Amino acid sequence: MSKDVLDLVKKYHAFYEVLPYNIVLTGMHGSLKASNQTIQVGFDVDIFGLNPKGEMAPPGADPDYKLGYVELQKIAEKISYQHTNDLCSLEVIPLSSKIVLGGASHTEVQGMLRIRISHQRGLARPADLPEQQALKELEAQLRGLGFVHQ
Repeated sequence: MSKDVLDLVKKYHAFYEVLPYNIVLTGMHGSLKASNQTIQVGFDVDIFGLNPKGEMAPPGADPDYKLGYVELQKIAEKISYQHTNDLCSLEVIPLSSKIVLGGASHTEVQGMLRIRISHQRGLARPADLPEQQALKELEAQLRGLGFVHQ
């Protein structure tokens, strides 16, 4: 992996967290009253980096943000390729116009990227072993680059 990525992780104190990726299905099931069913179809891996200048500005066109996106895209494509038979997919979602306030004081400005792990086996099918395995591989890659799990 590129030394540039290792430098980015260090410079921006990059870390990640894992959240369930849920969808809500609404159905009628033969009655007049609709029912909602929440199904976990994958995982969202949110990646954060601190703004070293503390500016209240989204990462936008920052070349470091773009480099981070490109490198994460490469990792996601590699893992997706390994799981093509399982219909498991990873998608890197840039959130370049969004800032997050966090840290212990909830005042640290952070940029964010999201990697979504999901499947293409139908909306009503919950996440299963392929998505869990992809998450495990992604976390190993991130830790290997110096990302910390929050």
